[in-house]
Amino acid sequence: MEKRVNELVAEFGVEAEGADRYGLVAQLAARVAEAERELERAGAELTGATEDAMVNAKAGDLRTAVRGDLLAAVSDKAAAFDAALMKVAERRTALAYIAESVKASRAN
Repeated sequence: MEKRVNELVAEFGVEAEGADRYGLVAQLAARVAEAERELERAGAELTGATEDAMVNAKAGDLRTAVRGDLLAAVSDKAAAFDAALMKVAERRTALAYIAESVKASRAN
């Protein structure tokens, strides 16, 4: 996690501010890293649900009830993935705003 935080503060050009692990920049970068982990987990779950659905479909068990259950399982995982993706985007946006503010205050 610390490696990812360092990568993020470097990516946004606020390495000096990111060195303070209790500062706003480092805390936001840590939240981005956490959201990225959650996104990876949600992606793996979506992939697993899709693979399970394909196995069931190949087995030929496509009665209406089963199809609905498969669709619901994949839909729930897709919704969780979408939510995790939005969280990453929101946190990266917040970090970008703070980084721009830091850079502007450095310039003055």
